[in-house]
Amino acid sequence: MKWETKSSKVIYKNRYMTVTEDVVMTGHGDQVTYGIVHKQPFSIIIPWDGTRMLLVGQHRHFIKYFSWEFPMGHAESDAPDFAAKRELEEETGLSARAINEIAQFYPAPGTMDQVGYIYVATDWTEGRMERELSEKDMQMKWVTLEEMNNLIKDGVIKDGPTIVSLKYFEMYLLTH
Repeated sequence: MKWETKSSKVIYKNRYMTVTEDVVMTGHGDQVTYGIVHKQPFSIIIPWDGTRMLLVGQHRHFIKYFSWEFPMGHAESDAPDFAAKRELEEETGLSARAINEIAQFYPAPGTMDQVGYIYVATDWTEGRMERELSEKDMQMKWVTLEEMNNLIKDGVIKDGPTIVSLKYFEMYLLTH
C-alpha cells in the first residue's frame, strides 16, 4: 500500500535538523498528520583491539546524565565512512587506517528519518584529539565485551545507538 504526502510544512530548522509537519493519506484512505524530525546520517565507530573496545563518556545535557558511548557524530556533508574516521580522531585521537561498515539502522523510524552507520576500526595510529567545545570534559575507557554487556545490564549505558551497535558488533564477531 502506498502512502501519499498531501502537504509538508517546515516547523523548525537549525544546523542539525529540520522538523516538518506532514499530512499524509494512508493506503486505506485515512488522513494522518505526522511531526517528522529530518536529520543527516550519523556514524558510529567501534575501536576494537581484539580484546577490548573504546568508549567515550560525556555529560548529556538533555537527559542530565553522564553517558558512556561509542564514538559517534553527524555525517553532515561528509560520507558516513569519512565521518566515522573524523569522529574517531576528534574524540579519541585515534586515526583509523581502515574501517569496516558492519550495519545500518534507523534509531527512531516512527518520528525521525535519520540513518545510523556502524563501523569497526581495528587498525589505527595514536594522534591528537580535537574535541568540540561540548566535548572538552569527555573521558575514555577501554572495556571488554563482557564488561560492556554488564554496563548495559546494570543500566550504566543507556545510549540506544551504542546498545544497537554492540548487538551488530557481536554478530560481526561471529563471522570474523
